[in-house]
Amino acid sequence: MDRSIYFYSDSVELGGAELALLMLIEELRERWSVTLLVDDLPTAEPLRERTEALGVEVRGVEPMPLGLGGTRGAARLSRRLRRERPALFHAHLSWPLAAKWATAAAVLARLPTVATVHLIPEFRLDRSSYLQLRALARGVDRYIAVSQALADELAGRFHWPREKIEVVYNAVQTERFGCVAPERLHAELAGSERRPIVFTCARLDAQKGLEILLRAATALPEAVFAIAGDGPLGPSLERLAEELGVADRVRFLGFRRDVPQLMAAADVFALPSLFEGSPLAVLEAMAAGRAVVSSAIGGTNEVVVDEESGLLVPPGDAEALAAALRRLLGDRPLRESLAENARSRVEERFTPAAMVHRVEQIYEQLLAR
Repeated sequence: MDRSIYFYSDSVELGGAELALLMLIEELRERWSVTLLVDDLPTAEPLRERTEALGVEVRGVEPMPLGLGGTRGAARLSRRLRRERPALFHAHLSWPLAAKWATAAAVLARLPTVATVHLIPEFRLDRSSYLQLRALARGVDRYIAVSQALADELAGRFHWPREKIEVVYNAVQTERFGCVAPERLHAELAGSERRPIVFTCARLDAQKGLEILLRAATALPEAVFAIAGDGPLGPSLERLAEELGVADRVRFLGFRRDVPQLMAAADVFALPSLFEGSPLAVLEAMAAGRAVVSSAIGGTNEVVVDEESGLLVPPGDAEALAAALRRLLGDRPLRESLAENARSRVEERFTPAAMVHRVEQIYEQLLAR
């Protein structure tokens, strides 16, 4: 049986969707012939470099903008796919309209086609886009949603065939998060004082609710807040920290490659997102054995069990976020109990092996047809 897969991503950054794709590629590369297709754009370089570091071939394709201008590239890609005939085509969508033309190219080439949807942001769906997505959904063989909440929205809002939608949760490599924090990190984050550290790892984007985190920081003068990540809201968040009088206790760390060590140095992890798919950062914090405070939103509330493996608070509520953080920072036994349960939950339900097994089942079903 031919076991060749062409993955596709129209990535413009190295975010959660791309990291989930990289994990899947890493787990499959020994058993499948894997190729990644990315747009010939500089923004795809981070994903290209990380994929090539895994020893996996990466090929460029003509960018396909969402408008009608994308049809020309889709036609060329379809002809290419008909020539090269991989056994499967698997697109990764950072939102429902992502990779629209590439997915259509695979459908037109009559390849078994899978599309994973990682996130549904707030956006206006006009009638033309709605009809295009409905038509495309008839040709795609299987959709993968990274949470039940996403699956329900895809079926309810976009009217994609529910029988084509499978839920496969994101995973985390727990062995990466069993480290001990270097002493220098404590000094870097908290200074010479032994202040408790609230850590957040997120893109600096409105989705992540970081303004709410800064407002919560005003009610916790004893704590230091460390935020790893970059993004468009960096300057405005730094200004807000100054305006709120918390700039001396908030560390904007930028993009970091030592996230496991930063997790280990923290006392609590916080992610007050306004919407999510299946948040990798929360899974990583749980794998690191850190108590988590996050928003009670779809996707996150399927990962974190409130009062058992973390604390969930209403999205957008700075007072509730501050109260939950204060509760954890002041109650070490509770903090340790939640952290232990979180680590166990990840080891039981959100492993790469479990994720890949479910994805391979989908592949096998399609190939058997």
